[in-house]
Amino acid sequence: MELILTKDVLTLGYANEIVNVKPGYARNYLLPNNFAMISTPAARKDRASKIVKAEELREVRFGDAEQLADRLARISVAFTRKSSEEGKLFGSVTKEDIVTDLKEKHMIEVDKKQLHLAVAIKTIGEFPVKVRLETGISGILTVTVTAEVEEVVAEVVEAPAVSEEATEEAE
Repeated sequence: MELILTKDVLTLGYANEIVNVKPGYARNYLLPNNFAMISTPAARKDRASKIVKAEELREVRFGDAEQLADRLARISVAFTRKSSEEGKLFGSVTKEDIVTDLKEKHMIEVDKKQLHLAVAIKTIGEFPVKVRLETGISGILTVTVTAEVEEVVAEVVEAPAVSEEATEEAE
């Protein structure tokens, strides 16, 4: 079923885009919540200028998303966490941690809803994280988790002072 979106829908598209969806999705979710309207010739004619602008913006967004996907493929995000001897973390590395690190160190802003972790990061190692940027465009980010090394300070234990008398007696 062909619809014109009236509002941005995260998994589908942006306002004024023409999209094809299954009839049940349109009938049960998009149309009752006023996220879309049925694409008729009159509706397309009424929104023609907005639709053209939406298509131009879509091309720009897709170009930016492809560039960001290439950039993400070259980036590795590293975390140092406390862990057991077996390599299990005391806690985990969360999506929020990854988003914060990307923003602070690499100046890349993504929403944590765009990240897809195959498994929860609760061990030491390297993990691929899929970042969904646009419909059909995703980037793979590498997250590296290392163990926090506790520095063991070797205490210098001084030998008890031996008096000169004791050394003379020993000889």
